[in-house]
Amino acid sequence: MESNTDQTINQPTLRADAANGQALVMLEGIPASPGIAVGTVHLLAPVGSAEAEERRIQEFEIEIEVERFHAAVGTADSALAQIEAMAREQVHDRAEIFEALRMMLHDPTLHSSICAAIRAHRQTASGAIRMEMTKLAAQFSASSNSTIRSRAEDVHSLQEHLIAALGSTPTAHPLHSGAILAARALSPGDTVLHARGGVGALLLEAGGINSHAAILARAFGLPMVVGIRDLFAQLQPGFGVIVDGYVGRVIINPDQATLQQYQMRNESLQAQRQRYRQIRDLPAETRDAERVTLAANLDLMEEIEGALENGAEEIGLMRTEYLAMHRVAQIGVEEQATAYRQIAERAYPMTVTFRLFDIGSDKLLGNAWSGDSSPLGLRGMRLLLAHQEILYRQLEALLRASEMKNIRVMLPMVGSIEEIRGVKRMVAEIKHQLRIQRVPFDEYLPIGGMIETPAAALIAETLASECAFLSIGTNDLAQYTLAVDRAQESVAAWYDEFHPAVLQLIRTSILAAHRVGVPITLCGEMAGNPLATGLLIGLGLRRFSVAPAQLGPLKLRVRSLSAAEARAWARAALRMPDPGQVRAYLASCMDGGDSEVELE
Repeated sequence: MESNTDQTINQPTLRADAANGQALVMLEGIPASPGIAVGTVHLLAPVGSAEAEERRIQEFEIEIEVERFHAAVGTADSALAQIEAMAREQVHDRAEIFEALRMMLHDPTLHSSICAAIRAHRQTASGAIRMEMTKLAAQFSASSNSTIRSRAEDVHSLQEHLIAALGSTPTAHPLHSGAILAARALSPGDTVLHARGGVGALLLEAGGINSHAAILARAFGLPMVVGIRDLFAQLQPGFGVIVDGYVGRVIINPDQATLQQYQMRNESLQAQRQRYRQIRDLPAETRDAERVTLAANLDLMEEIEGALENGAEEIGLMRTEYLAMHRVAQIGVEEQATAYRQIAERAYPMTVTFRLFDIGSDKLLGNAWSGDSSPLGLRGMRLLLAHQEILYRQLEALLRASEMKNIRVMLPMVGSIEEIRGVKRMVAEIKHQLRIQRVPFDEYLPIGGMIETPAAALIAETLASECAFLSIGTNDLAQYTLAVDRAQESVAAWYDEFHPAVLQLIRTSILAAHRVGVPITLCGEMAGNPLATGLLIGLGLRRFSVAPAQLGPLKLRVRSLSAAEARAWARAALRMPDPGQVRAYLASCMDGGDSEVELE
């Protein structure tokens, strides 16, 4: 399905109260799917919002309610299967989102908890479903990991399907073509139904950019803005709005001048997209023939197609946390191996770099993973080595999936050479067992480490001597270097990836990798920052890994640069005493074409 950015903006008939000279009313949210759309608002009450039947059942009703629950699982599964089939007609690989939902639907742990609530608390099936799934969603929502947080929406989605299957609420129906749909939340199934019905854009009070609804919106080319506070209090049915999915903005009842402004902006964005398409299959090469590799950062298997469409040469960071859900301590080898194998097969012949579980010390992942909430506590390899049975299973699964020889394994937040050696000893032991079992695998499976702390950067040469590759995670590197927790508003202003100390550590890491002769990639947000491209190339970086949507703009910037000039920029930037001066200098160095790229 074509994105709205490739279409002419259709101007709706605005309400009469879009007053002449009246100040524009704008709502701000999180941009979850790019594009611009104009249409009239339709407010959607949440699916499953009717109150679940909450009464204490009698003893003879207990098994009746248990059977009602099991029957609802079957009904919900059939409904999801039908939606999956519809999704495959238009968004192909993204339809596997529904396979994941159906797997969660049949999770025996979930079934046990709901049946136990019916039996122990004498609850109806609908009441037990709501209670247990609300608990599970709350556990996900409490995570500091955005991928884990987004799974809360999957739980809500399943709850809605199950309640609907019990007959408590009607299912939603697609809206008229061009409507701007506003909802508190949206299940993946309803996202598909409304997309096929031709809605113009989606606005949500809840949600995140990694939610399945957002992934599907991007696949369908639907502009989407999420996290809009008090959405229902500020919109009324029939309002005319402009939805800007690039910046996360909704303009209510715009005047004609604003509509014309967005029409012009849409045309400019179409021209940019055409430029990206024209260079997609060209090499990422500077004007003076320095070759750069561009890879993609992914959270979910469903995003591989988008990476390919945007010209990714590799998957530079494949996060594995999405597999963990609420049961990382229980997830088995074969289930993991199947998922990793599917990803490797779909991406082939591209290399896929799987990062081991990087959950942090969140408590939602079972008792075996409980820990303190401090960012200086159990994280990365510390956590994995503290729970070696989980590490062992994940490494075995990756080895079992490595037969096609396009898998690499990356260790998160490495702090010492002994951590790498410990993992390599474990891998050697697993290989020995797989040989005995005659299981095929990649004998030379590359193992690398992430540089995310000052300690790792300062011993990067030592780490490189034990690694097949290195990757710099600038998000955490900047956070730990500057002693700033980005999640805390009181200190977030002190976070700056252009701080001289951060730049020196990046340079140290790159030079160390070059001396040892191992490839090094930068995969943090800085890799996609337009201001940073020339600086990083000047520092010697030749491998970038970014979100799929950033690949086109990044390649355009790389092809506009001279590596020789970039080296001069880097030398000058490294001598500057504060990040503000660095930013101003780099902005002055950028040519005029880069300002267009920043629109996206």
